[in-house]
Amino acid sequence: MRSDQKAKTRERIVRSAGRLFRRYGYSGVGIDDIMAAADLTRGGFYAHFRSKQDLFAATLAEELELARQLRGSGEPDGEHLSGAAKPLIDFYLDARNRTRMPAMCPLISLSADVARVGDAAGAAYTATLRDLVAEISRRIPGEPPDALARALAAVALCVGGVVLAHAVNDEQLADALLAACRTRVVAELEAR
Repeated sequence: MRSDQKAKTRERIVRSAGRLFRRYGYSGVGIDDIMAAADLTRGGFYAHFRSKQDLFAATLAEELELARQLRGSGEPDGEHLSGAAKPLIDFYLDARNRTRMPAMCPLISLSADVARVGDAAGAAYTATLRDLVAEISRRIPGEPPDALARALAAVALCVGGVVLAHAVNDEQLADALLAACRTRVVAELEAR
């Protein structure tokens, strides 16, 4: 297999695994499921990964869509929450998206699994989270230590708010959680 073809096949496996892991969790998905979703046979799995744990770490190492969009939004100005950041936060905490977000964001759907799977998964998750926080902190006012602390709080409010809103079976409570988190995130990020 040529190296470019091998890389494309690996990427296809990682994308399929990511979708399945976010939907069913680490324990709810097997190698056969992942390979079938990628339209490949199980035998091909081991040409790309040593184990399901390695594949899980690879899916967590993929750049978050939120960080990718922030990075693509142009140079940060550090003066106010601008460009792509505010619309992305609005999208993330929109009540209409609360049932879709776990399938879109591994920070929401896979945090508990990461804690159970092992060091490689934890390292990949940590690097992905750090990347997102760095992209946000570069786009908000304040000196680096302060901006970093506020970016960490904002990510925790976004992820935690969506996790709680997705888990409750009371629509009004879910909507109130998301609205409260959005208000606090914007205030935290726009503070001077």
